[in-house]
Amino acid sequence: MESTFLKSVSSWFVKTFKDGGLLGWFAVLGLFSSWIAWIGLIKGLAVMLPTLQEQFNASTWLVGWMIAIIDASMQISALFAPPLREKLGVRAVVMVSGLLVGGSLIASAFATSLSQITVLLTLAAGPAVGCSLVVSKELVGRCFKEASTTAFGVGILGGSLAFVTCVPLTQFFLDIYGWRGTMLLLGGILSHLAVCGALMKEPAKETRSNDQYQTVAVNEDTGDGEATSNSRCCSCFISAHSFSSKTFKLGLFSLPSFWLIIFMYNIWMMMNTAWVIYFVVYTTVSKGFSLGDASNFVVSYGIGRILSSITVGPLVKNFQVLSLSNSAWLGLGLFLSSLYYLIDPWLMSFWPILVAAFIYGYFKVLIHIQFDLVIIESFGADRMGLFLGWNGLFTGVTGLFTLYFPGLIYDHFGSYTLALILMGGVQLLTVVALLVLVWLRRRRPASL
Repeated sequence: MESTFLKSVSSWFVKTFKDGGLLGWFAVLGLFSSWIAWIGLIKGLAVMLPTLQEQFNASTWLVGWMIAIIDASMQISALFAPPLREKLGVRAVVMVSGLLVGGSLIASAFATSLSQITVLLTLAAGPAVGCSLVVSKELVGRCFKEASTTAFGVGILGGSLAFVTCVPLTQFFLDIYGWRGTMLLLGGILSHLAVCGALMKEPAKETRSNDQYQTVAVNEDTGDGEATSNSRCCSCFISAHSFSSKTFKLGLFSLPSFWLIIFMYNIWMMMNTAWVIYFVVYTTVSKGFSLGDASNFVVSYGIGRILSSITVGPLVKNFQVLSLSNSAWLGLGLFLSSLYYLIDPWLMSFWPILVAAFIYGYFKVLIHIQFDLVIIESFGADRMGLFLGWNGLFTGVTGLFTLYFPGLIYDHFGSYTLALILMGGVQLLTVVALLVLVWLRRRRPASL
């Protein structure tokens, strides 16, 4: 029986590897490193927040706003990732991104003001990480068919590991080398993204037959100068509109599924980001736990993420016999995370909070993976990058203007309980939007 189990496991590994091939797993490695860069940069800066505040004599909100701006630049810059990939190739984009992330952090070690750090990381590190993550996701989606859930899970494992290891590692660097030395070391570590980019390669493209090219109409009619000038202006406008439509896939805006998934993704991302920002202060101030206990809760959340990254692929594969679609798994994850927000304010003991944080971390990764798969189902792997780009733009802008609400509610009511309940209620709207999406797919699949 043991040999049968080992044979089935080895057979699963072989099938999973063959599905993406060596090229696909290099893409997974790039996605893994991109997630490490994203979480490592943001969490590293969060750990350095008190030190930077003291070093530059700045307010807490100012340093926190700097981190929020850098995170928003990662989201917003994702829109330009697919055009850059088409012009330069995925290898060049990820390699240059790794060099920009490492170089900007190293340059920040020599900064003399907080504004210099903000400019360097917002204009270089943030866009670099955002672009590398989008092109890596898109390449993984194009390389894998059957094992895409496992591939995305292994990729996001980088972020899960960074979430658990980055805080103690950055604190260790701060204690030994100071904030400037920490910047140098983080820059060197995150520069490894460039090495992963060197291994990545676009899959072979299908050759286009001659009948796929459109003929260009040549207007040989010569008229007066004014007519020619108007024609040229009209032609320039049409060319600009055609270029922007093809480059940024503006046709996506006419699809109901585009706006439904944008709505779901934005709400879910805002709720999760708010939880990450306010959870520690919420458990220490509202529930009276120590910082050590709060750290244990965060570690439990991170362990749940790691376990989910490893097990979601086989879990979804084994439950295919129940005909559970990606939308069903996504709906389950969104509902349970909404339930967590509603229940957590009433959990006042150590172990229930620890277990709840673990479950929340597990389903956080499951939701992220299933969102990627639903996007591929809805728009195809070739348009996944453009969707993620537009989604990043909306998410980044939304986050800049909404993530202060839980803190504002605490300032007015002196408790985060109302904020958590509101977060749970708002996220339940994503389940409603998902049901609408499934209903539209069944009624009008061609219009989506």
